[in-house]
Amino acid sequence: MTSPLPDQKPNFTLTASSPLDRHRTIVDGASLTELSPRSIVSVSPFAESEEVFNTAIHNLFKGIYPSATQAAEITGKNACVLLPSSRSQWFLCFDDEVLDPVASAGDLIGKVLSNRVAMTDQSDAWVTLQLTGPLIHLTLERICPIDCSSSAMPIGTTARTMIGHLGVIILRRSNDENGNPIFWIMSARSSAASFLDVITGSPPFTQ
Repeated sequence: MTSPLPDQKPNFTLTASSPLDRHRTIVDGASLTELSPRSIVSVSPFAESEEVFNTAIHNLFKGIYPSATQAAEITGKNACVLLPSSRSQWFLCFDDEVLDPVASAGDLIGKVLSNRVAMTDQSDAWVTLQLTGPLIHLTLERICPIDCSSSAMPIGTTARTMIGHLGVIILRRSNDENGNPIFWIMSARSSAASFLDVITGSPPFTQ
């Protein structure tokens, strides 16, 4: 008869990693930085709860209603950005990584509203790159089929589009301290390497 194995504790641990190992590329005129770690929660109101959702978001984000083309932002404590991700769905993107993203989103929007929306942790499903600098128009003109000029995409504007045959969400952020435009570009983590190659293979990164 075989003796049972003694109880043993596993001698391994799991360590979270960023999709692109916290990538950062800086060239003359542009910089590309992976924003990681960050917590992302999808928020979608249940049927017949749209009006309650719209009112709650309007109050939370100080006068901004949920929009299909415009982001909203909270600064300071509970800093986060609300941006459209799909039809009747938005992403709550926290500035930092939180222990329980869905619980944090629920605390932020309040108990009444959290019981009337579907929330899903999307933190590990997306990669977010920040593109900034005086020459990033060269990059965006090369890789993005939509007009990303300041007149077409003022601060806070969002769009679903394609970059290198990959679906992305692009968000125009506030300018940096030198007045240069900042863009966040989000794509699926599963194709993060290809996503990075498309951007870094374009001017001015290829100069």
